[in-house]
Amino acid sequence: MGVTTLGTIALAGMMGITAVIATKTTIISAEVRINQVGYVTNASKVAFAMLPQRVANVAFTITAGNRVVFRGVSRDDLGAWNKNYPAVYELDFSSLRSSGTYRVHVGSAVSSAFAIASPAVLYTRLVNNGVRYFTSERDGPDVNPSVLNRQPANLTDEHAYVYADPDYDSNDNLIGTFHKIGGPVDVSGGWFDAGGGYEKFAYTASYADALLLMAQRALLNKQGPRESATLGAEAQFGLEWLAKLWNPAQKVMYIQVGIGNGSAPTKQYPNGQIQGDYNFWFTPQSEDRLNVSKGGDPGPTAYYVKYRPVFEAAPPGQPVSPELAGRFAADFALAAQLRAKGDPVGARELLTLARGVYADARTTNVGQITTTFPHDYYPGSEWQSAMAWGAAELALADAATGASSAQLHTDLEAAARWTRAYLAEGPHRDTFNLYDNGAVAEAELLRAMHATDQRVIAPGTVLNDMAAQLRAGQAAAKGDPFQLGTQLGASDASPHAFGLYITNALYTENGGSTQYRSFAQQQLNFALGANAWGSSFVAGAGSTFPHCMQSEIANLNSGIQLGATTDGPSGTSNFTGLGTAPGMRACSAGNYGPFDTATASYEDNVVAWPSVEPADDYTANSLFAFALGAVGLG
Repeated sequence: MGVTTLGTIALAGMMGITAVIATKTTIISAEVRINQVGYVTNASKVAFAMLPQRVANVAFTITAGNRVVFRGVSRDDLGAWNKNYPAVYELDFSSLRSSGTYRVHVGSAVSSAFAIASPAVLYTRLVNNGVRYFTSERDGPDVNPSVLNRQPANLTDEHAYVYADPDYDSNDNLIGTFHKIGGPVDVSGGWFDAGGGYEKFAYTASYADALLLMAQRALLNKQGPRESATLGAEAQFGLEWLAKLWNPAQKVMYIQVGIGNGSAPTKQYPNGQIQGDYNFWFTPQSEDRLNVSKGGDPGPTAYYVKYRPVFEAAPPGQPVSPELAGRFAADFALAAQLRAKGDPVGARELLTLARGVYADARTTNVGQITTTFPHDYYPGSEWQSAMAWGAAELALADAATGASSAQLHTDLEAAARWTRAYLAEGPHRDTFNLYDNGAVAEAELLRAMHATDQRVIAPGTVLNDMAAQLRAGQAAAKGDPFQLGTQLGASDASPHAFGLYITNALYTENGGSTQYRSFAQQQLNFALGANAWGSSFVAGAGSTFPHCMQSEIANLNSGIQLGATTDGPSGTSNFTGLGTAPGMRACSAGNYGPFDTATASYEDNVVAWPSVEPADDYTANSLFAFALGAVGLG
């Protein structure tokens, strides 16, 4: 590709750019895709021209207002996208470094506006939006009515009962009924797991809260308390709920509140003998108002929607799934690190909680790890990385609270042992996301070794594995003009993109090379609009983003759930058979069909959960990525 600055050469090849191609159903015109949020001044900067036919080269300009500030020519044909767009060209303007607001022009096609600015200017607002999303997902009495008119909800969780693990069939229909085994317990508070229901899961909440705490730590270390004040309060809210779920005296962990799927419909019970959360589409506070008495509306079938069951990770006194134990330990230990200077007593109490739950992990004969009921909601399998993560945070908390050198060494050795176990799993099945915590676990082990000046594993071994994950992303990106580091349609697109950006930021922070920086930047670009569909997948980030999310809270309050991060494009087959729920307000935005492929589609439609259902783990990934970006670690 050749790039020139303003006034050095004439433009070429414009005839093929300004043309449009008419089909039977639509007119296909050139499109320009850009990171709609923008680029850090010294970062690599690329846009993409999607063309309805191949051309010899692509001339482009960049304007600030009415003034042309950059001219370039691209010969980098990255290949075909779909039948409508058989050519995608990369437009590189990395040498443009002046702060400002710009647009890219290719013939008559014009990009969305984007900024070039400092990291703090670009990303701090997006961190705050991410915090706002979690605030909008709060359950219990402590809600903020200024955020999407939230009202106290599910107050029955303050006196909830514990039930034996439920059974589900292969279609995730509840088999039989529930059997009470304990309670009452107070499991009020916490965050709803995702947009389309009001269940609460420890599996996702423990992951999300750990990333919020790490984001808070990063901002405190670089920017001071002013920038992280709202983030710290929200992370504490999540931590307080997790603390309710772990009872160290009885050695019991509660991992789920509520059910999504109930019984299968029958002739006698067309909505199921036991209804679940997904039978209803209403505001959270409506669950408290349900009339579940005989003859009421909706009656006894909705009893467990109002009076939500609680489920355990294991019977009291029995070891719990290692994925949960490792992440709970990471949560409590991260909070101890953050509290060590201002509240040393509280920090040591948190560290005691972390150590107790970590010791309760089942690490032999593990079998299928416990995530949610039904397991299909979150079919996790890898757990060694969570154990490594928990031990690394314990070691960092040891150092922060002045624990004994023997204890510190023990925790470092545990982190190294589980890191080796993670490495022994072989070629990476995944990159960083909810299901594979390896990159963050490895980064925290490197951080702990550096902070304590102890080497319990060769740093190069750990860094090499982080690099291997980035190379796995690069391998997945081959053949994709937009260079997404995961297979479109087969996995969660946007959280994987943010995960690769996070991995590179932590890799370089801990001594890794900068060779993956451009690839990592493109992962962020993809999630923020530099993709075939031209949409950011984070609400409020950029000019085009999901407006019709599958979120009961947003849909029923006619609002935008700022900061919410969605999956983005998903497998085309996932969009068959989508339906509405009673009470759902119809909402659809944009026309993305011309940009779909045979295997990947995107819809901004309230029924399209594969594309636009926000989730806590997705948003935690984006929030952490933005926090790292804000402090210059992108």
